[in-house]
Amino acid sequence: MKRIFILLLLLSFLSPAALSDSYNIGGTKLDIPAPAGYVRVTPQMGTVYRYLMQLQDQQNDILAYFILQEDASKVTEGALPQLSKYFIAKVNKQLKSAIVSSKEFADLQRVTIEQNKEIFESLESKIPGLLDNISEGISNEFDIDFAMKVSQFVPLDVHYTDDNTLSYSMYINYGVTAEGSSEKIILSATTTFLNTAGKVIFLYCYAPKAELQWTRSASKVWADSIVAGNPSAPAQSPGLHRIKWKKVLEKSIIGAVAGGLTALVVILLKNKRRSGQKTDASEHN
Repeated sequence: MKRIFILLLLLSFLSPAALSDSYNIGGTKLDIPAPAGYVRVTPQMGTVYRYLMQLQDQQNDILAYFILQEDASKVTEGALPQLSKYFIAKVNKQLKSAIVSSKEFADLQRVTIEQNKEIFESLESKIPGLLDNISEGISNEFDIDFAMKVSQFVPLDVHYTDDNTLSYSMYINYGVTAEGSSEKIILSATTTFLNTAGKVIFLYCYAPKAELQWTRSASKVWADSIVAGNPSAPAQSPGLHRIKWKKVLEKSIIGAVAGGLTALVVILLKNKRRSGQKTDASEHN
């Protein structure tokens, strides 16, 4: 009885983020820890959380956003952090129920290495429509004149692979107009495809343009921590899948571009404040 009391006492001191590292993906539990020094974005973070929820793309489900601990502290105190470095974990809707073997994952690696730049080019005409939907959602949610665009995104060659991991980076050039003012930002972003416990998840890491190498090294450390905490992917799949990996790659790129818009949250919120509008979570209460 005493041991049970002590356990309950310890649990009462754990934060919601600490208790929410497990995710059910198509019936498989995955443990996805926050990167070192980062915390998961929760509804308690008010307007920042609401803004990020408007950045969901139709192709993938967001598992979690992670921002710096110091940025999270500023959010809870009502200040506006820069959100210059952050991580996102997503899973493709069509892959959630599949158990992917290492052999099948090798096909995704091959398609990425051989066709990534070609697929990027084919998506150039589709990305504006995606951003129009997101811009409309933000405008309606916050009652603000808001529009954004991607003027250029440049994929770089794959820089890391192993049996169940693949990583490559890109530069993304965004523009945003909010409340009559315009801003531009160029980001470095690293995308990692990770197959752990047979579930393929997308890991994204973003930083200012000059910190490309940081996104690569930080992504590697995070991916390794996820692999360490979960079962390995099966060598052979228990079922026969006909996964169109080119389509999966397209959807991962859309997920990367949508996720990168997080860096514009400060511009949006600061312009809202300058215009005299409320930005705290109470405005919809």
